Amino acid sequence: MNGRAGQSGGAGEEARYRAIVDTAVDAIVVIDERGRIEAFNPAAERLFGYAASDMIGSNVRALMPEPHHAAHDGYLDTYRRTGERRIIGIGREVFGRRQDGSTFPLELSIAEWRSGDRRFFTGVMRDVTERKRTEELQRLLVNELNHRVKNTLATVQSVAGQTLRNAADLGDARESLTTRLLALARTHDILTRESWDGADLHDIMAGLVDSYGDASRFELDGPPVRLSPKTALSLSLALHELTTNAAKYGALSQSTGQVRVGWSREGEGDEERLRLRWQEAGGPPVSPPERQGFGSRLITRGLALELDGEAALDYPPEGVVCTIVARIRRRPAPQPTLARGAA
Repeated sequence: MNGRAGQSGGAGEEARYRAIVDTAVDAIVVIDERGRIEAFNPAAERLFGYAASDMIGSNVRALMPEPHHAAHDGYLDTYRRTGERRIIGIGREVFGRRQDGSTFPLELSIAEWRSGDRRFFTGVMRDVTERKRTEELQRLLVNELNHRVKNTLATVQSVAGQTLRNAADLGDARESLTTRLLALARTHDILTRESWDGADLHDIMAGLVDSYGDASRFELDGPPVRLSPKTALSLSLALHELTTNAAKYGALSQSTGQVRVGWSREGEGDEERLRLRWQEAGGPPVSPPERQGFGSRLITRGLALELDGEAALDYPPEGVVCTIVARIRRRPAPQPTLARGAA
């Protein structure tokens, strides 16, 4: 091969390498051992916002936020003197700095190579802002799921314990526990459809009526009310207990019996409250029970505490009346998301 052919072949190979670098998706920056930029491909221009013509010959620390901006020359000097590699590696996550001053996470791989007696470093960089955002969202979702599972298990444990303590026999305990868990499951389904953002009281009541199977026995009246997940679960369990007792002993135990559930909103802002009234009619004469069962304790004690409000059961002869007052908490303000370019 003559000299001209060799030069032509070298130029062709260099052109191929140049084409690969220029069309690469990842940013590629080449520096010398003093930190001066020797090459800056188009992907690096898009990533950092600088033109290659402005960066060639500049110090690479311009692409770094503090503390690395000030310390990078020292890293290179230490490496030249001692061989200690502070920056060379594969898959290293660092922060980059754009021309507008914004910082962002990036994945950096650095390789060392030589040309004659000169030493160079090639850095391959990829913006991982979206990946970090996804990882953070996944972490938040896992933590939220863990929180909800723990709360649900605690609720199930409490319901199971109370059911077993108050059951007449094992068969009664099985039936009571099954129906109570189904009531919780119905509300979980509603909350899942709403991405656990909350639930509308109308949907809770509709699920309750559907589970009973005869909508003609219920009269529902009230405005739209958005409930927090915690309030929705507690209230649905209480309404289930009222329905069960009405079917066994109260208005729903007779064909002429009716249940009217009405609710309203009172107050404004953070002091706004839900007032709900459950009233039975057309059933057998009512008298106060000799002892409180699980349902009564759940409503008069646990529910009031869970809802940050009040709950009372009354037993006039014409039918059971339950009054529930609960704080309606405003929906929390949306949490800020990670913005592109934020540190």
